[in-house]
Amino acid sequence: MVNAPLNSRASLLSILLAACLSPASCGDASPGEAGGASGTSPAVLDAAVKAVENGYTGTYSEPPSSGPAPAKDENVWVITAWQQVRALAYQAEQLTEAATKLGWKAQVCDGLNNVNGGMSTCVRQATAAGATGIVLVSVDCAPVRQALVEARKAGVKIASFSGFDCDDPTQDGSSPQFDAPAGYSADMPRLADFYTRLGAMRADLAIAKTQGKAKVLHIAFHGISFGDYVAKGFTDRIATCGGCEIVNTVKIAPADVPNLRQKFETALVQAPQANVVAVDVDHFFVAGVQPALVSSPRKDLVVIGNECQVDNLDYIRGGKGQQYCFGASNGYRAYATIDALNRVFNGEQVAPAGIGIQIVDKDRNLPAPGAEYVGPIDFAAAYAKTWNGSPR
Repeated sequence: MVNAPLNSRASLLSILLAACLSPASCGDASPGEAGGASGTSPAVLDAAVKAVENGYTGTYSEPPSSGPAPAKDENVWVITAWQQVRALAYQAEQLTEAATKLGWKAQVCDGLNNVNGGMSTCVRQATAAGATGIVLVSVDCAPVRQALVEARKAGVKIASFSGFDCDDPTQDGSSPQFDAPAGYSADMPRLADFYTRLGAMRADLAIAKTQGKAKVLHIAFHGISFGDYVAKGFTDRIATCGGCEIVNTVKIAPADVPNLRQKFETALVQAPQANVVAVDVDHFFVAGVQPALVSSPRKDLVVIGNECQVDNLDYIRGGKGQQYCFGASNGYRAYATIDALNRVFNGEQVAPAGIGIQIVDKDRNLPAPGAEYVGPIDFAAAYAKTWNGSPR
């Protein structure tokens, strides 16, 4: 719910939209980013259909079956971008739960959307309080780099649940500061790999559901690191589909969110040929896309979301507006992050987890009403055995 998916110069309101995710004319619509003059080749369509079939199964696997015993007397601070965001609060809750199961102290610090440098303040408070570990939730390296340098100098270990390290091209390109970077699986070892894969899977769904004739209205998160990677994965894959086209892109920066419904409704009217709406951040539905879709006379649209937040699961369940999302278990991500931190405390290398991505619609993989998406793996039981030294 992830973990919810920041450019070093961007407003950190961006992260609230990631929960659970290249500035230029923010909020403007730009037509035709991927051409569709020729027909879609059978090979491209067949690959997309197979990718969707596999996507419903999901790419999950079991976490590591062995690891070090829990480190002793650790004091971990979980620093979130903004606790008012439901998905971020849930991620922090899951991280705290996992840390507590290892016998560690754990507390949450609210970065307050980085108002007055709130996130760096949290890092410095943690350091001053004797934290031995810090977990960053939707907090990228660049905006808090100096505070992280100070923390590491004091011996604090830094783990990322869902933030980009300083050596990522979207950050300041300097030396890395994370001891345990976010990495979800062996085949998606970097956060950029995960978000790019997510974007490509969403494009495969659009191609498959329209039989290679997708005419896409794309609602993109603009100027934000995770949003850039999701958009790249999506547009690159759509570009391989000869019969597909992105007919309009609405670029939403954090400052545009209050006017999102109006921008989306205008774009939808201006794109009568669109048969797919692809929204890169599930919070955008909450912020205005969902009510606009429900009230729209356009009932012929394939509507593709992103991270499977609780509100969005309800939209899918209700059968109006959003139809698809892509589950990457926030709980599994949290336990994997704490496991990585434990390995760092023990002087060991981080072991890849088995976190995947799974397509969710009203008929497949949808959790019970009110429940978070947790995925097909009993990660809590598996990690408990690993941490206790039990065979499995």
